[in-house]
Amino acid sequence: MLLKYSFSLFTLCRLIIFILFFVHSAFESQVSSQFIQRDPLLNRSNVPKNILATSYLGGGSHLAPMSEILKILMDRGYNVTLAAPGNFTANSHSYRSIPQVIVSKKAGTELGNQELMKKMFLEETNVRKFSGAFDHSAYTEYYKIYKQTAEEINVDLFFCDIGMNFACFDLAWELKKPVVGFASSPFFAVIPPPYKSDPIFGCHVSMENESFYERFNCAIIKPLKLAWLFISMADNMNSQRVKLGIESYWNPRARMDNILILFDTFFGFEIPTAMLPLHQEIGPILSDTYPDLTPALDSFLNTHPRTMYFALGTNVFTSPQNIAILLKSCLELINHNIIDGVIWATVKTNVTELMSLSDVDSPISDILNNNYPHIHITKFAPQFAILSHENTKVFLSHGGASSSHESMYTATPMLILPIMGDQFGNAEKLELAGMALRLSKLNLTVDDIVLKIKRLLSEEGFKKNAERLQFVAKVNSKRKYRAADLIEMVMNTIKYESVKDENGALSVNNKALLRDWITPNTRMGFIRGNYIDVYSTFIVILLALVGGFGYVSFKTTKFLYAKYKGRTINSKSKKE
Repeated sequence: MLLKYSFSLFTLCRLIIFILFFVHSAFESQVSSQFIQRDPLLNRSNVPKNILATSYLGGGSHLAPMSEILKILMDRGYNVTLAAPGNFTANSHSYRSIPQVIVSKKAGTELGNQELMKKMFLEETNVRKFSGAFDHSAYTEYYKIYKQTAEEINVDLFFCDIGMNFACFDLAWELKKPVVGFASSPFFAVIPPPYKSDPIFGCHVSMENESFYERFNCAIIKPLKLAWLFISMADNMNSQRVKLGIESYWNPRARMDNILILFDTFFGFEIPTAMLPLHQEIGPILSDTYPDLTPALDSFLNTHPRTMYFALGTNVFTSPQNIAILLKSCLELINHNIIDGVIWATVKTNVTELMSLSDVDSPISDILNNNYPHIHITKFAPQFAILSHENTKVFLSHGGASSSHESMYTATPMLILPIMGDQFGNAEKLELAGMALRLSKLNLTVDDIVLKIKRLLSEEGFKKNAERLQFVAKVNSKRKYRAADLIEMVMNTIKYESVKDENGALSVNNKALLRDWITPNTRMGFIRGNYIDVYSTFIVILLALVGGFGYVSFKTTKFLYAKYKGRTINSKSKKE
């Protein structure tokens, strides 16, 4: 009887559950019928598909982030071609799928005058030396190669690395094709606000805490001193343009107005400023995969829990004397148990010159021959993998953009020895952000290096700030897809805003193509756009009202005083 009762109760429970499930399903069906699914798919039919990306300087720091965006665009069905110096894509595991036109066998700093480059590496660097290091006559060669490539692929859009790459922007405007710019920093691409500058001009990246004299000097005096240099540069470029029948212009940013420019940077690292819709920060651009540690490096890191990674990039070098000081500093740090290991990627370091500096008391020769147990030397190193390892505690770097981004992404505090170009500005930004300290290539000492490494490892603030920036870097690293989206938006605009020329090719007006992105003040002119006429009129009216009120008050007071004085005199005369 009890068994029968239990069976009936079990059946009743199942029946109740079934009824509840049926009612819930019916209710969900009724609710869902009140909504529709959003369609996220883009209509890419009849959208122009041919993109030519170009770089004057080439090298990984310029081409790797651009190539990341190009890969995304290729996955979305666009036809991309890269025109740049050096055989970059063929030598890269990540970007071999991108076809490349090799503009020059040399790339990066190898393109410049080697004597001037050496002076910049070893002496004080400024914009005058930098501008004179590169041959402006290469403009003609690059322009012709770009043009031939553009015709062969029937280009629809140019994607131009900004550095010294005037030929790309000029060609885009000549062919009436849309152009998108790319740079690691907004400083040279747009006019910065007065509170931002750069060490290459002899100023600081942030003028916030500078004296009136320094702010006046960097905002007025130094630009006036550099004006002649920019005029000379523009004159050299215009002489090249005339040979090709291209219209001359003196404003170096003339072809960058009213176009989309992508910056491989982000606030937190970059000094914050208001950005126009046409100027978009999409960094840090990083690859999704990187080469792993070699067995030798993996073994070294696992047996050295406080390792310093030392690398000066693939383009620059410092003097043998400075390298000797750095190596002696490494030995000092190891001997005092501040660190227990060093990985050194030599890249461009001349080991033969270093051998001549070794002495009996210094084991530099043993180090250079990889016979010193706590220092591992390799020509090239899988940098991101080394920085990602938990035993890498500090990064001694030149402060290039890619190295800075990777160090922030892996939360590795930095000791920076800037050599040239944007490295000085990057070093200042990272020091201001609280995750790095700087060295001077002109005044390098063992004591200074040891003291700063001690601080980086012992003071918690450096690691905490590195971890703070790591979070920001990881969030913003997704924006390379946003960069591809923005380029797609420009491509889609061509579909509606272009016209066909006599040959049936699409042509656009770059001044008006992205008018929906262009702020109205740029079309209104300087006076109207900044409301100077309105504010000036208001000030005049205000001054007139204040002056009028003051004049009336003065006259009224004078009249009342005269009347009062006259009454007083009359009163006295009557009493007499």
